[in-house]
Amino acid sequence: MTITRNLFATFALGVALAVPHPAFAQYGGQGLGSALSSNPMSHQGQVKPGVDDMASRAAQETPFKIIKDVKLGLKDADPAVRVSELVKLRYLQDPEVNQILTNSMSDPDARVKIKAIDILGAREANQAVPPMSSMLFLRSTEPIVKLHLVAALGRIGDAQGAMPVMQYLGEDQDERGRGTAVFALGEIGSDKAVGLLNTVVAEDQSQMVRRLAQEALQKVSGQLPTERAKKVAADSSKQDEPTDQKLAKLREMDKKMQDMER
Repeated sequence: MTITRNLFATFALGVALAVPHPAFAQYGGQGLGSALSSNPMSHQGQVKPGVDDMASRAAQETPFKIIKDVKLGLKDADPAVRVSELVKLRYLQDPEVNQILTNSMSDPDARVKIKAIDILGAREANQAVPPMSSMLFLRSTEPIVKLHLVAALGRIGDAQGAMPVMQYLGEDQDERGRGTAVFALGEIGSDKAVGLLNTVVAEDQSQMVRRLAQEALQKVSGQLPTERAKKVAADSSKQDEPTDQKLAKLREMDKKMQDMER
């Protein structure tokens, strides 16, 4: 009886392994991303079992799920919800993210527009420069939104953004707007802005704006680093710690261990 039962169990296991998983058969294997991806059990059979495989699969599906959830959240009537959804895209590395943010610059609520613009600037999304430049001169664009557009163009640092920012600076702006514009021109670093910046240094009524314009000229000429260059240098220094410093720390730890053993 026991032998018969064992033979039946073995046969049943063989049949189970031979039958293809329905999710795998329907969607053609792993990596396609389906509406079932939110279910952690839906893709069993696509990869070999194990903790590493599960983590790898989850990592691949997470961007897909985040983007899916964000798209749904952006349809919410509450602007605060739409803003919070955009925040989720800040560090997400996916080619669709910048397009979602660019589309959100057309949101009817200024808060959502500003959040999309700020995130695009932080992501240094070059593809957003043309639509930002066009939006900068629309009569329907709110003044506060224009201010954020100029700041974002400066953070992106693309030379295409120089002329729009220069035109913005040439308009009758308040001190805050002019200061933001000259700072952005310094970050962009285009030689085309030198003449206008020299005029601002010589003629602007605001001491703060004149100082920012002078610093912008120094950035353009390479005498001062841009904020982007400072950040890159700081990140590099954290990653590339000199070997002698690493060895010194190791020696210090070894000495402490020896002292503890005595």
